Order: sequence, then structure tokens, then C-alpha cells
Amino acid sequence: MGRSRNISSSRLLLRHQRGVGLLVMLVVAGVLGVVFISTVVGSTSDEIQRDAATRLALSRAKEALISYAVTYIDKHPDSVPGFLPCPDLGAVILPEGSANGVCGAAYQSAIDPGENQLGRLPWYSLGIEPLRDGSGECLWYAVSATYKNSPEPAMLNWDSIGRFQIAAGTALMTGATDADLAVAVILAPGAPYGGQVRGLDAANALVCGGNYQPANYLDTFGTGASATDNSNPSTNAVAPRWRFNQGVRTNNFNDRNFNDRLVYITAREIWDAVVRRRDLQNQFRDLTEQVTLCLASYASAAPGDRRLPWAVPLSQLSFSLETDYYDVHNDKFGRTPFSVYQSDVETGYVYPSDRYLKSTSGPNGGRCATWTAKTDTWWKHWKDNLFYTIADGFTPGDLPPNNCIGSCLRVNSSGSYASIVLFAGRANSSQARYSVGLMSVVANYLDSPENTDVDVDYDSNLGGSFNDMLYCVNTSTALTAPVPGAIPLPDAMGPKFWVHKC
Repeated sequence: MGRSRNISSSRLLLRHQRGVGLLVMLVVAGVLGVVFISTVVGSTSDEIQRDAATRLALSRAKEALISYAVTYIDKHPDSVPGFLPCPDLGAVILPEGSANGVCGAAYQSAIDPGENQLGRLPWYSLGIEPLRDGSGECLWYAVSATYKNSPEPAMLNWDSIGRFQIAAGTALMTGATDADLAVAVILAPGAPYGGQVRGLDAANALVCGGNYQPANYLDTFGTGASATDNSNPSTNAVAPRWRFNQGVRTNNFNDRNFNDRLVYITAREIWDAVVRRRDLQNQFRDLTEQVTLCLASYASAAPGDRRLPWAVPLSQLSFSLETDYYDVHNDKFGRTPFSVYQSDVETGYVYPSDRYLKSTSGPNGGRCATWTAKTDTWWKHWKDNLFYTIADGFTPGDLPPNNCIGSCLRVNSSGSYASIVLFAGRANSSQARYSVGLMSVVANYLDSPENTDVDVDYDSNLGGSFNDMLYCVNTSTALTAPVPGAIPLPDAMGPKFWVHKC
């Protein structure tokens, strides 16, 4: 009986030990579960927070760059809007975060495309703090040669295209066609990966730290022939295009083979913001008026001699260079001329300075007394948007005294004009101007069919989507203005022409 009690006690003790052991195992499993869940959830939460910080930094950088482009003429009064700064390339003579003074060759034409540039975001020049991504790294930035401000391109306006393709993995996000190329890219490098070394080796990187070597910050997506290297984007596409990669997000938060994040800026985003400037139309009016005054002042001082220069052919090799704007015999409708050499040959006009319609100051001089440095700059960047037509009787081939042969030019079926200058507004949905071939088609610029060829009657103020601006050279020689606000040439005591918006 004593033995039975011992056996029963042993069994009870064993059961108790097993129960305690099971309880301990459950407790341990619970603790491990809590630790596991906390680790996974915490890791996920941290990643989400880092991503949010990165998105915010990229967004603020994009906003600052677009603002810089829109307000560029506020700090550079004789310039035009739309320019973007050079990157911070680590010049020791400049404060950290400063845009480099000059960055690569200037864009001249499709044949001479200039150099795109990659470096750090110039936060100091943008007037913002040094923006950092979720890993604490300062942002990087690339600018197209067609939009950078130093050296500036031969022509920059609302038809200027970018140079950057943007991919997400192997799929293009933008840049499949020239019209869709991005003009700037902002990149968040994320945490170091692989052999990237970000130790301080730049004397002027004390705020952001690290160095100015793109390969130590920006990653390569993919392998082999299809790989795209964000640190060397010139190798990713056919020059002068560059290609950047956004990479592909996965659910594996430990996958750090590629962690660059980016946003890009399109030409449309810049110009949608620029056209909201209240003073922009006034700038276009001033430019068109000055060009019209300049052309109308070409006439000889001889009494009755009111001949005007020939126009420039509609088709050119590039449209961006001044040498594309030389007058040609018998061109009565085209773009406005820079050189009037051919017209001078036919009229016999002799000028000791040069044959250029521009400012009277400068190394080459010129013929237009009211033409300013500001006019020079606006004409340089918007010259492809200016068109010009001459009435029969006022061409270089017509003998003085010059009067209309048959019928003078008219606007909205009225008036008597020797010449009309037309400024084309922004391209509408049916117009495209991103290639030399498209720029040769006048219907891609001027809205009314009446304004697109050699004609007698032209259209103005049609309303709706119509945005052609017309200035007229009025044939009146009266001492009183034919319309309010008209400007007499050469002066009110002896006008050969009156110039006014029509």
C-alpha cells in the first residue's frame, strides 16, 4: 500500500512537471511571437516612415526647382523664364549647396546638343534647406542641356524639349518620344549598398557629408546589357538622351540591391506654371512691338523710299541659331530676319556698322534704336515664334515711292498695312513643335488658316483657343495717329509708318 502511494505521488509529480513545462513552452512561444511580430511590424513601420520622408523631400525639391524656373526673370530682369540651375558639383570656391557657375557645354542645336549635368541638388541656390531622404542622405539632381542656365542654350521657350528618359524597371515612364522627355530629375540615393563609400572627402560637404562621386550614391538596376546605371546615365540611352531608373519595389524590405527613388520634371510642368505669370503676355507684346518697330525702321531716309526687308524661309536647319534667320530674296512670308544682307544688296542701302536688325550697341552695332539688351534676349529665345509678311509694293525689289500694289495687307478685312508681324502663342492640342520638321510647318504655330501663308487678309482677336498676336506697320503718313497708341516712324513730325497692335 505504501508502494502504491509512492507510485501515485510520482505520477502526480510527473503530470505537474509536464503541465509546468507546457506552460513555459507556451509562454516562451508567446514571447517569441511578440518579438517576431514587433520586429516585422516595426521594420515595416520604419520603412513606411523612411519612404514618406523620401517622398516629401523629393516633392519639395521638385516644387523649388519649378519655382526657380518660373521666377528666374525676377532675379535676372534681362533674361527669360524657364531656366533651371546647374547642380552642386562641389566647387570649393562656392558655399555647399551652390549651383556650379558653369556646367558643361551649351545646347546649340540637334547637331550640337550640349552636355547634360548630374550632381547634388543645389539647395543653397534654391533658397531651401538641405533636403534629405529617409536614410538621411542629401538629394541628387540632373538637368538637361536644353534647360540649364549656365551656359544657357541657344534657344529656350515653351517648345523646348528635355533629354531624359525615366524607367521603372524595364518599362518607360516617360521619354519614349522627344515630346515626352523630362527636363530634370531629382534622386534620393537611400542607404549605401554594396561597395558604396560615403566617407567625407570633400572640404565643402560639411552639411550633407560624404562626397561628390555619383557611384557612391546612385545604383545600377538590372544586370548585363539591359542594366541601367543611375550614376552614369549617359550610357543608358542613345546620346544625347540619358536614362534614369526608378527601380521596382518589392515586398522584401531586406532587398537593397537597388534603392534609388526619384521624381522628374517635364517641360509641360514648367510652362504650365510659367504661363500663369501675369506679366508674361506683356513681355510678348513688348517683344513683338520692338521687332515690328525694328523692321519698320529699315526704310531708307530718302523721301518716298519705304522698302522693307525680305523675310526668312519657314524651313531651317535648326531654328535655334541666329544664322538660321537670314533674309532670302523674294520671301514675302516667313520668320523675322536677324541679318538683312540680301535686302541690302537689292535696295542698295549702305550701313557702316553691320547688317543686323538688333541693338545699336554692342561689338557689331545694329540698326534699331529702341532695341534693348532685354529685347535681344527675348528675341534669342522666342525667335521661332515670330512671323512676318510684306505687302506687294514694299519689298526690296519694288521701286520707290512705295505704295501698295493692288491691295495693302488687312487684318479682319480692314486696314491698310505694309507689313504685319505675328507672334505665335503656345501650341494647342493639334500643334507640335518638338522637331525641326514640325517647326517648319507654320500651321503648328499660327492658329488661323488665314495667318499661315502669303495672303492679303489676316485674322486677329478671334477668341476661344486663338492666341496669335499681330502688330501692324500702317502705311499712313498722316501727322495724327491712325489708331490710339500707334507709334510713328521715324517720328511724329514726318512719319513714314505707324506701328500698332492690330
